[in-house]
Amino acid sequence: MTLFEDYSISKARVQLREEKRFYGPGERTQVTSPDEVCRLLWQEVYKTAPCEVFVTCLLNTANVVQTVVKTSEGGLSGTVVSPRDVYQPALLDNASAVICAHNHPSGSPEPSREDIKMTRKLSEAGDVLGIPLHDHLIITGETGYTSLAERGAV
Repeated sequence: MTLFEDYSISKARVQLREEKRFYGPGERTQVTSPDEVCRLLWQEVYKTAPCEVFVTCLLNTANVVQTVVKTSEGGLSGTVVSPRDVYQPALLDNASAVICAHNHPSGSPEPSREDIKMTRKLSEAGDVLGIPLHDHLIITGETGYTSLAERGAV
């Protein structure tokens, strides 16, 4: 056994990451706009989501989505997310940047005060870790979304 075999990620951690993964290796989708992210996530995640689901898109240096991880799942009106939940998989997968998104089952694209506060907190954490938050989207339908980066919250 080599030094690197001894220092491997536990099978339980890898399994947990795989269970939370919606989209992963094999697909190569470069995203250049919030609209592209919205369309990707609508098909992969939100089309059938009955409750609020928060996901993190892990990007490489060319803004290719490497993985989409379900970060949190809540009820009809909210979910709980911490910077640790967002950035742990980003660190483990060597992501260069992240885009976060969650849906509003109510259909309202307007961010709540909590959404804006969380976005700023995630942006600050990303700055510290060197993994920038490119955007935080609120998705309300196949083409309905609000980009918090476009509103200046990132």
